[in-house]
Order: sequence, then C-alpha cells, then structure tokens
Amino acid sequence: MLGIVSLSDEDMSQSESPGASSDDASQCLLLALSHDELGVIVDGLADPLQPVVAVALSSTCKGLRTPLRAALEVLQQRHERAVALCQRMGTSCTALRDAEELLWCDKYLTRDEMPTLGMILRTNGLHKLRTLALNGNIFGDVGVRSLCEQLGRDAAPRLSSLCLGGIGLGPAGAAALAATLRTIPKLEELTLAANQIGLQGVVALAPVLRKLPALKRLDLGEAEIGDDDVEALLINLGKDDFKALQKLYLDGNELTDKTCHNLIAALKAGALPALEELHHPEADAISEHASEEALWALNAALHQH
Repeated sequence: MLGIVSLSDEDMSQSESPGASSDDASQCLLLALSHDELGVIVDGLADPLQPVVAVALSSTCKGLRTPLRAALEVLQQRHERAVALCQRMGTSCTALRDAEELLWCDKYLTRDEMPTLGMILRTNGLHKLRTLALNGNIFGDVGVRSLCEQLGRDAAPRLSSLCLGGIGLGPAGAAALAATLRTIPKLEELTLAANQIGLQGVVALAPVLRKLPALKRLDLGEAEIGDDDVEALLINLGKDDFKALQKLYLDGNELTDKTCHNLIAALKAGALPALEELHHPEADAISEHASEEALWALNAALHQH
C-alpha cells in the first residue's frame, strides 16, 4: 500500500508497523467499519504536510489496504501539491506546520494555487498561525473564494492579522470574505487596501466588520470607495460596533465633505470609542474633493474624542 502514496523516504520509514503480519487482518477491529466510515477516519488524519499518520494506519493490517486505496491516492495528490507550493515559496512542509507567520507577499501566487493554500490551512490545522499576509498577489475574487472556503472552517483559530492588499479583490470576493470573517473572532488587523471593493463590497463587509470583537486596525486605503461606501460602513453604529477599532485607514479614496461630516457625527455620538488614528485623505491630496474646513473639523473632533 505504501507504493500508492509517493512519500519521502522519512515518511515511508516511519509508516512501517513493526510486528505487522498477514494475521493482523483477523485481529483488526477497524475492518468492522464500512468503507465510508474508514474514509471519514482517514480524512481526519489526512494532513498533506505530514501524511505519514494516515499511511501508517493503512499499514496496520493488509485488510485495510484495499478500502483505503482511494483515500490515500487523494492524499498523495494533496501532498504533492503541498510540497510543490512549499518549494516554490522557498519553505518546507515541516516549517509550514509550525509557522506563526505566513508572509507570502508579492510571490506571484495565482488563483490556481489558492485552493492548495486553503487546503493546507484546513487539513493540517495551522493552529499556531497568527499572521497571514498575501499582499500583492493578484489572484482576484476566484482565488479569494477558494481561500475563504477553507478559512471558514476554523482553519486558523489564532489568526490575528490578515493582509489582503492589492490582490484584485472585488465585490464578489468581499462577500466571500465577509462570511469567513465571522469565524475569525481573534482578528485584530485586516488590510484590504489597493483593491476594488466598491459599494457592493462594503455593504457585504460592513455588518461583519462592525461586530469583530478584537479588530483594532482596518485598512481600506485606495479601495475605490466613496462617500456612500463610508456611510454604509458607519450608518447607525451601535455601542458594540467597532468597539476595539483604534486605527482606520481611508486614504487614497475620493472622499468629500460628506464623509468628513459622517465621521464627525459618529464621533460626537460616542461611536468608535477606541479610535485613536484616522488616516483620511490629506488636504493637499484631495483639495478638489474635501474642503480644508471639513478636514480641520474632522481632526478637531478626533482630538476631542
């Protein structure tokens, strides 16, 4: 059976079961399970970064080799994809298992590679991962959906920083991301700068962003959002909305006095209680969009907050 999964020599040597014999089949209680039940067990053990456990299970007795053949073939394919991606990123499967940071910015990751990254995050449970930075890899909405399908399964329970700046994120990807963010309660930092989120994307994200209990830093700079988009983010804020938010980045967007007034109203109403820094367009950069008076009033409201 080990010939079915082309693992490393180290994995193969570890998967040998000392003392296993042809008589093991009659003693293996696992044989009483159906193929589907065995498949569930193997799927739970199937770590594409460290497949030796699942392979070792198939080696406990000859009677398991046939029912587990298909499952191990799938594991082989996943393992090969994981190894290929790790090699291209200049790391190893072993190093990735213990990673607390995954800083894969500007690595030319494609949308076709995102299912593999998502699969790694889901199946091996990177429980130590705190930072996932993928800025500058333009994998678009399709890639975002592939990643989010896996992140939405409690794949990274300690994740506190998610950086998706300049990835070609649009409204469809924003909607997929919104559903995933609900499952990352420890998220403190979210970067969505240099994307094309737009009003539809903000409307999808706003209800979730408001309720993230640990969110301290939100970067929406150069996200192609306007006054209506910011209003959708801020309208009718409750006492528990953005309760931990300390830094908000809105620079690089064509925002006018309307946004300044909405932010002032929110601050005066006691919303955004933890806000310390507001990075809005500077006066000299957007003199054609927002007046100096509105920007001055906004800064004053923030300082008095």
